[in-house]
Amino acid sequence: MTDDTQIPVAPNPRQDFDSPKDVINDVDMTDSEKVALLTDWDLDLENRLKAEEEGMSASDPISSQREAKLAEESAAAKAALAEMVATVSENPDSLNREEPS
Repeated sequence: MTDDTQIPVAPNPRQDFDSPKDVINDVDMTDSEKVALLTDWDLDLENRLKAEEEGMSASDPISSQREAKLAEESAAAKAALAEMVATVSENPDSLNREEPS
């Protein structure tokens, strides 16, 4: 027996968006989805940078340029997350709105 219903796949922020700002500007996501996605993005980058710093990266050590790029991306994710948190703080009802159709 096969089930033809498809379960929506949660977006992978670093693969599905060019920048954290693109998450904020996505009109198809709720504010709570944006906050969750930006939180995931930030945590992923923090974990990657911490692993690299401790010499526990999954691959060969990355270049200082690549590490700097990850740090910049992390700062952008943190800024976008802070922006979304401020938006939600100003309008808490935005977390309870229905998903866009």
